Amino acid sequence: MTASAPRFPSDPSESRIPPLKGVSPEIVGIKLEPIVALSSSRVVGMELLSQLASPEQSETFFQHQSVKQCIRLLEVQLAALKNTGYANHLFINLPITVFMEPDYFARILPLLNAGQNIEIVEPGLFFQLPAELRERVTRHWGMLADRGCRIWLDDVNTASLSPFLSRQLPLCGVKIDKMAFWRKRSTPALAELVNLCAQVANNVLIEGIESKRDREYALQAGAEFGQGYYWPSVGWSEEKKRLA
Repeated sequence: MTASAPRFPSDPSESRIPPLKGVSPEIVGIKLEPIVALSSSRVVGMELLSQLASPEQSETFFQHQSVKQCIRLLEVQLAALKNTGYANHLFINLPITVFMEPDYFARILPLLNAGQNIEIVEPGLFFQLPAELRERVTRHWGMLADRGCRIWLDDVNTASLSPFLSRQLPLCGVKIDKMAFWRKRSTPALAELVNLCAQVANNVLIEGIESKRDREYALQAGAEFGQGYYWPSVGWSEEKKRLA
């Protein structure tokens, strides 16, 4: 997935991040979760996430964010990470609505650079779009791929992945949802799901890895990458004033 190993700060406290001004007061910081090559345990990237004042409300909070709010948050987060060692190897969550409107896409396009990974949130919505919008979204994904960004389907399971098997899309990878992993991890069905993912894109990542045994299940099933609490995240908040 990457041509060379990214260089992240050896001491997270060395990478200071300015306050996240201009976003919701509920968002108090940044959290970076490692993306790991399962065979070598090498960190190949970081997923960009938000720290909330009320973490238990995170799902509801982001469900009610408008596209403009989503783009503004990304602008502020990327500006905060610009001078750190993490900026060029991020995994960035974006809703499919960002790619539907030319004005929204024109706003995010200058923010994204080669080497960054774009995760399409709720990818199943793609098939609910009219044909014209699907073509536009596909074209926008292709524009990002041409500039060296990598497009991933986020949080898939067997049902949500199946419609993508018959499509030719500019996809780099597929992330298997943690709930799907937990249901299938000790069964042959996990390898079957990984094989389906590999028919859609070259790279397969499994979320929800929380133990050495989980890592072994994912590796044996044929996945190349993993993510989960087994590997410590890097966090920063207004209270801490630094990555830690």
